[in-house]
Amino acid sequence: MKSSVVLFILACVFFASVPQASALPKFASRVGAKCQACHVNPTGKGMRNTFGSTYGREELPMRTYKTVQDTSEDGKVTVTKEDVTNLEDFSTNLTPFFSYGADFRSLYFYDGKSKGTSFFQMQGDLYFDLRINKTFRVYLDKGLYSGFEVFGLAKVLPLDGYIKLGQFIPAYGTKTDDHNAFIRGGPYSTLNPALAGYRQGLIFGQRSEQTGVEVGIAPGIFSLQVGLFNGAPNAGVGGTSATKFKAVAVRGDATIQTDGMNANIGLSWYNDPNPSPLEKGTFYGAFGSVTVLKNLTFIGEFDYIKTPVGGSDTTGYMLYTEINYMVANGVDLKVGYDFYDPNRDLKTGSSGRITVGGEFFPMSGVEVRPLYHINQEKPTDISNNDFQLMFHFFL
Repeated sequence: MKSSVVLFILACVFFASVPQASALPKFASRVGAKCQACHVNPTGKGMRNTFGSTYGREELPMRTYKTVQDTSEDGKVTVTKEDVTNLEDFSTNLTPFFSYGADFRSLYFYDGKSKGTSFFQMQGDLYFDLRINKTFRVYLDKGLYSGFEVFGLAKVLPLDGYIKLGQFIPAYGTKTDDHNAFIRGGPYSTLNPALAGYRQGLIFGQRSEQTGVEVGIAPGIFSLQVGLFNGAPNAGVGGTSATKFKAVAVRGDATIQTDGMNANIGLSWYNDPNPSPLEKGTFYGAFGSVTVLKNLTFIGEFDYIKTPVGGSDTTGYMLYTEINYMVANGVDLKVGYDFYDPNRDLKTGSSGRITVGGEFFPMSGVEVRPLYHINQEKPTDISNNDFQLMFHFFL
């Protein structure tokens, strides 16, 4: 397809424009940090550590100060500002060795195809982190639905390295929190009927945990993770049946920080050779992000995928791009585009989506995110644009 060549060239231009740089979500990119700087899980997602929790409560929200005047005995007036919403001495630590966290996402949406609306509880996750000793901890993430993460994490390797054993999502690409993105799990409903026989997205969305082991190192500006898994889908007791083959995930990136720019770039590879069509697949990905002037962030990912459909292997690709501009504390404007063509040998069957909206943090622990999606399909466009209004409460 000619369009696939054009999109590939655009993706190459985007990644070439990022100077020697690691793929992190926009907040990590803005501060020039790695995933493990804000999260208990070294590869990001889930429970925030002390720094991540403090940043989310004190740096993200809109400024909600009130002015307080004090007059001393000598008549001198002192003017100070106090936050009217933050709890003083707030902490997610129950004890020095046991802490908790939470993410709740509720969605109200309008579906242009059915002309209907609905409320949907997207997420309700509770996190628990138990430190067993100075180098080993146990982590649990349990949500409303069937999936969960639970693993032991031992930071015993050199180069700030670790070993992680249990059930979790493999490290791959950009861990955006938009579970509808093609690079995560794909839309909740098929955008294009021509894609009904194909994967709706990659296998790294909600409830996509796999059981296995992962090792990682983070020397200086670099980080590298290598994981060995049973393969997906593999939630709960799915690992009780022995498999001949194992899935492998590899992700590496590097981060560069200068006075006026934070940038990162990385590569990912995932391969599951299991014969089941639900599991078998090979993904190659390049991802990157760059933040300039501390408030303008570009995020992108390009993935080449090979999966079985109808008894034969097909090749396709995905493109994800996002631009965020922080107008002021707690106010982010967002424009994005993602594209998915599961079979590049066909002239039809692709889906694209333009996203326009914003993210607002009116107070600590609260996010409001309105997004409008302009959905595009080939061979014909379907009247299925949608609007989403998400409410996110977090600790």
